[in-house]
Amino acid sequence: MAFIDDLAMELFTLSLVGVISIYMTAKVYLEYRKKGTANLEEYLKPGIFPLGILGVVILIMGFYGEMTWPLPGSYNILFGDPFMFIGMILIMMVLAIWFKQKLQYVGILAFFAGIIAIYYGANAYLDKMTSSPIAMLGLYIAFGLTGIFTFPTTLIYDMLPGKEKASKTWTAVLVIFWIGLIVSAVLAAITAIEAVPQHLLVPP
Repeated sequence: MAFIDDLAMELFTLSLVGVISIYMTAKVYLEYRKKGTANLEEYLKPGIFPLGILGVVILIMGFYGEMTWPLPGSYNILFGDPFMFIGMILIMMVLAIWFKQKLQYVGILAFFAGIIAIYYGANAYLDKMTSSPIAMLGLYIAFGLTGIFTFPTTLIYDMLPGKEKASKTWTAVLVIFWIGLIVSAVLAAITAIEAVPQHLLVPP
């Protein structure tokens, strides 16, 4: 099987997931502040189409990496395992929204996937598996924390219809979730931009 260098593409898809997620959840929050909890699902639905497409692409690319072992040594594990989790969680989140199911169950999976991502990143940092260890560690921690805070965010969404007003604690959780998304998207985009020239010079 020929080696296919799709690292930059993987990173760009992660950045796009962050951008769409920020826009979609912020839109829901603003509409909630204006109109309350009525029709919150309708404000999520326009965003789940691009997220679903990205989730399928991520899952396919991750599955390819897991099954064919295209990267040298254990790098396919470092990149492929967390990538697969993200793809699966995105697709499950989209289906849960579309079929009007509780999001917190997907949030639980995102919570543990976040812990796993941080664990992978920490081990890769300690084993010096990259030429940019701080950036790589920051990327894994940012995505890991985003996954961890996805769980309380989904809990808030599930509980909002029974509440007249979101508490300050809930707002703080949402802000932390958004910060994690922003940092993750920016770090993924920067890493992808830096990877493109190098990877184009060394084609498979």
